[in-house]
Amino acid sequence: MQNNTPNAVLQAYIDGSGELNRAKLAEPLHPTAIMTGYLLGKPVIGTPEIYLDDIERMAKQGVSNEGYKAHFEGLTIRGSVASATVVMSSLAGLNFNDFMHLIEEDGRWSIVSKLFTTL
Repeated sequence: MQNNTPNAVLQAYIDGSGELNRAKLAEPLHPTAIMTGYLLGKPVIGTPEIYLDDIERMAKQGVSNEGYKAHFEGLTIRGSVASATVVMSSLAGLNFNDFMHLIEEDGRWSIVSKLFTTL
């Protein structure tokens, strides 16, 4: 995957999540990214490993993503930083809003933080 635009990074995140594909999902995430939010009313604070491990677990268990839909909205790019909201429905039966922050380093964009909540 070419991570040379915020659009491509956000789409890779959406596709990797929908396919429950850990390797594909890891590509758009910065190695030192943080992920913080609420999952079914419980706070979660950590690194992408939490989400990647959960995606891998769901894939191994054969969790269905039937009806999965996702898109991003409100993309704002200012120089080498960007933000957007990813709206997901039916990711393993749950609906999410993910507030993303991205950065460009050496021509490569990546997600550096995700603040999320289930709806």
